[in-house]
Amino acid sequence: MKHLITTLYGLALLLFLMPVTAPAQSTTYPLVGTWNLAFSKPGKPPNFIAVMTFHSGGTSTEFDTNGTNSSASPGESIALGVWSQTADRIYSFKEENVTYDSAGKLGALAVGVATLPLGEDMNTFTGAITLNFYDCSVAQCPGPLGAGPSVFQISATRF
Repeated sequence: MKHLITTLYGLALLLFLMPVTAPAQSTTYPLVGTWNLAFSKPGKPPNFIAVMTFHSGGTSTEFDTNGTNSSASPGESIALGVWSQTADRIYSFKEENVTYDSAGKLGALAVGVATLPLGEDMNTFTGAITLNFYDCSVAQCPGPLGAGPSVFQISATRF
């Protein structure tokens, strides 16, 4: 009996110490996870890059850059969005992002709408996003359309 108890304790300890693994993406919604995004005009290098996390609850959080440099710029902000699955491996997405001028003054609200088709490997997607830029101030946001629509290509790879 003592040998059996020792064996069970040893087995329990072994199971406890084994690494726990989790899938890289949700099996229900393969878009869920963190992605490295590059936005560009067709045939051009990326205008800006971003890191975006698609959350299982249908929301997203993005941190972007005002360019492909590594230093912070006044144009950077956190963008929040919503997404939904529209077909097998196809998702629709909308986000809002505020921009600031070089003095740190609120300047525009960027609203992006995209359709994101997930690649066969479930770790990439390429799509187009349409951006509209609305004038924005603390007193009125959004204001009138200031620019857009502008269409950018999105290329993304899962982290």
